[in-house]
Amino acid sequence: MPPTDLQRQTLNHYGNLIARRESWAGRLVFTAGEGSSATGLPAAVSIAGGCTLALDPDASAVKATFRQGGIDFVVNTLDEAVRVLKNEIRQHKPLSVALIAPLHPTLDEMAARGIQPDLDLTAPREDLLTPWLAARNWSEVTVPAPSLRILDAQLLEMLPTDDTVRRRWLQRIGHYQRPAPGQSRVLWLSAEEEARLPL
Repeated sequence: MPPTDLQRQTLNHYGNLIARRESWAGRLVFTAGEGSSATGLPAAVSIAGGCTLALDPDASAVKATFRQGGIDFVVNTLDEAVRVLKNEIRQHKPLSVALIAPLHPTLDEMAARGIQPDLDLTAPREDLLTPWLAARNWSEVTVPAPSLRILDAQLLEMLPTDDTVRRRWLQRIGHYQRPAPGQSRVLWLSAEEEARLPL
């Protein structure tokens, strides 16, 4: 997936999470399926302050996402995943863990052990993003820039200081999806803000 498409998908996940609750600190989001670690969801959950367990049998997708910074840890057993996540959830610190394991036996083991995430995004859910964005009069904008670091700093200056949702996105997305030369930043802006873009 091209970097801008992944960033857009990650922003969409972030929006759907934030539409449910503004902070996911101390919460666990679960997703499962082949390639689930590479969807941008783990990065979105971390940006929202939460923890992710991505059960993904596709080892190559997991390793590629880990190399790009999209997930924090890769483990091979549910025990390892629980051990790594437990403390971070308790301390309200964001963390994403990809578990390379077969789906059905691992899901059965999770059920047997009573592991219940706060949100399971394995199956498609109702899209809460559109009404949430419309209420704020924001729309998605893609802004190309020679340097994303400079652009992000300019955008942070432009946004209100109490706008934690968009500021958190700009402050953290570069950590989880490293900028490539000629890349663009995808974010939400009002029409008035778009007119004031630092180009």
